[in-house]
Amino acid sequence: MASVFLDLTNFTARTFWDDPEDVTRLAHAVLSGFTLVVKRFGGHVLGLRGDGLFAGFGPTPQPKAVVAVAAAACAAALDATQNYLNPQLKSWGIEPVQARAGADYGKATFVRSGTPTVNEINIVGFASNFAAKCEKAAKSWELVVGEGFADYINSPDLLTAHENSPKRYSRGSDLRRYNYYLHSWQRILPEADSAMSEISGRPLESVLGRI
Repeated sequence: MASVFLDLTNFTARTFWDDPEDVTRLAHAVLSGFTLVVKRFGGHVLGLRGDGLFAGFGPTPQPKAVVAVAAAACAAALDATQNYLNPQLKSWGIEPVQARAGADYGKATFVRSGTPTVNEINIVGFASNFAAKCEKAAKSWELVVGEGFADYINSPDLLTAHENSPKRYSRGSDLRRYNYYLHSWQRILPEADSAMSEISGRPLESVLGRI
């Protein structure tokens, strides 16, 4: 599954300074837009928290296609926020927002966590966890992707090693490295439009098949 995180950058400061009702309406509008983009690209919204969204694409037996669609969804969400929502906000005299995205690809396990009366579906797996780290590593208007995601990108020239890559994990004497990259998402916007039209809101598994 491709795990994707989209959120607003520097939004905590905004909640400090601005009227709570205004901030709530703004966050609602942005998250509603993110949700619409994810659904149009055949993804699944797995969580909404404050100013961020967690989504999954797949699983299907075609990882390259899943990664391409997930990247296209990120590109469409960032582009819509930057070039459509923000000009509208400016025209209303509202300070523009800033957004970023992170993604990775790999196995994810779904488990219902909590008690019999208070619980929710929790997604556990390295790819999902690292996608969240990629999102935190991204600056405004950046898409950062993990190695598992990057391995399935058809055009390696879309990727540039992140300045802090690789991430190092150690256990005892074992040291492993995991790379992550900046994705030039603006270059795939034409493909994103055609992909969205082709998928047309159908679950990606029904378009590409299930594992």
